[in-house]
Amino acid sequence: MTASFVRYVKYAEFVAQFGFFSTTISCFFFIILTIFGVKRNFGSYKNLLILFPAVGIVLATIEFVIYPVIFNCQLEMYVVSQNVYSHNAGYILYSASRPFNMSKEAVTWLLAFYTGIYATTISMLSVQFVYRYWAIFA
Repeated sequence: MTASFVRYVKYAEFVAQFGFFSTTISCFFFIILTIFGVKRNFGSYKNLLILFPAVGIVLATIEFVIYPVIFNCQLEMYVVSQNVYSHNAGYILYSASRPFNMSKEAVTWLLAFYTGIYATTISMLSVQFVYRYWAIFA
């Protein structure tokens, strides 16, 4: 990596770290407000409102630990502000570091877990949308 991009990589790392801390603090605050502040009985929707930020905290933590990096083959440069490179229907995701001196297999499993948690987050967004749609139009 040339010296001209090092400054931007540091900015991207700072933004990722700020995102981790702000996500963790705001999600914990939202969970506490949902558990102790909501007086109406929303049933299973309240559980969804607690589960969604909890999964967000797990996703932010894993992303903070492995800090996935993408290599953009067309531009031949590292892009650290994104964590997925897509080409047609395929995605490339990898980590350039070995956090806590993990083995290659452990990092691979952690990246697989990261993608699973990411998919869970997107799936929960769609479930929340359907739930709200049914609540309004049913």
